[in-house]
This record gives sequence, structure tokens and C-alpha cells, in this order.
Amino acid sequence: MSVPPLSGPAAPQSPGTRQKTIAELLTQWEELTRDAMAATGDTENWYRSPIIEKILWDPKDEWVSLAPCSTRGSKDSHHINASVQHEPFGLDPHLIMDKLIAHLKEKGFTLTRGMDWTPPDGETTVDALLDRADGVRYGLFASTDLVSIHVYTECSTHPSIDDWAEARLQKRFESLFPTPRATPSASPGEGKAGTGHNTMAAAIDPANPFRQFLREESAPAPEDALDHSDLFSQFREDMSPSAETRAEDDGWVW
Repeated sequence: MSVPPLSGPAAPQSPGTRQKTIAELLTQWEELTRDAMAATGDTENWYRSPIIEKILWDPKDEWVSLAPCSTRGSKDSHHINASVQHEPFGLDPHLIMDKLIAHLKEKGFTLTRGMDWTPPDGETTVDALLDRADGVRYGLFASTDLVSIHVYTECSTHPSIDDWAEARLQKRFESLFPTPRATPSASPGEGKAGTGHNTMAAAIDPANPFRQFLREESAPAPEDALDHSDLFSQFREDMSPSAETRAEDDGWVW
């Protein structure tokens, strides 16, 4: 197996030390990602996860996740993490994995977990986790289909993280539910012929907004209007026989 023997996990940084701002965490995430990409020999053809969307990685997009940390001493500690993915570097995923692990160990990382598996279908996959004393972590994955580098920054409790997260949430909300823009109301009688816009002839009365739907008292009622005092009167009149019919009647009383 090309994956080196496992080592003990590195303890995350204590939140009692100086906490990085959200800007510093984003910078750290970008630098860590670029460093690992450079170790593969190709810094151009990386996509943000998932690779199937074919969106090239751009740190300016800040396509990252904000996750809680298990750092002791704080319940509000978070770190940034995100993946970049690449087409496979050859048929044997061990070669690129060995290259990445060797590079990161030179940078002070310790291999804390690894897996090398070849299922019956023959598609070999290699996984590795590498940790640094300050809590930074790399999650590496290589197979015959793709190569993935997942970066976890340090943990931090800096208040700028909450402000950044709230702003992103608000921006996301506005993109899903845009606020409708108010349009100026037309004055009575406005509207130009041939413009394709129909303007209400009269403004709505705030005291009675349903007035336009009510029948004006002065308007004459149609001849066939119902008598609301006796809703069934018209049916009785239609069903009642005429005078001539009653005269020829055989004695039944209508």
C-alpha cells in the first residue's frame, strides 16, 4: 500500500489564542488550496465541487461552507471548508496521492487517516486525512474518475464570522425572493391611447376599497334581477299555469 502508516490525530488550536477574522480565514483557505493544487503540477484545470457542474474554481466566488468546530472551550467556534476537484491524473490514483501526501508532510502535516480500496469492479480509490497542529486539515481523495482536495481552515470565534454569514444569508434570501419594486400609481383619467396600458378611471377609495366592485345605488337594476326578499318568486311564476290553463283545469287548485 502506498499510503503511509497512520499517526495520532493532531489537537486543534485552542480558542484561547488570538482568533482569525473571516478575511484571514478566507485568505488561509485560498492559500492552502492553491498550495495543494500546485503540488499536483496543474493549477489551471480545477473545478469547484461538484465537478459535474464544470464551474472553474475561483476564490473570489467564496464558494465555501461554514461548519462548527470541535475545538474545546467554545461552542461558537467555526471553520471554513471547501473542495476543489480535477480530472484523474492517469490510471493509477496512487501516484498523485503519494505526491500530495509527501508534499503536505514537508509542510508540517501529519497523516492521521488513510484508506486504499479496490472493489471487485476494479475502481481503486485512495483517501487520506492530514492534520496540522493549528487545526488545519486536508482531506484528499483520488480514484480512476477524479481527484479531490478538501481544505479545512483553522477554527475561530471571531465575531466577523457571524457578520459575514448573516450577509451571505441575506444575499441568498434576496436572490430567491427578490423584493418587488413599487410602481407609481396613475392619476385618475391618465393613460395614453395605443400604449397598451389600461389605467383605472378612478382611484380606489381607502375608506371603502371594495366600492368599485359594488353596484352603484343610482344604477338601474336589470329587468331580470332577482328579488332578494323572495329568491324563489321567479321560479313560482314560471311554474304557475296561465289563466287560460286554470280555466280548462279539472278542478285542481294551483
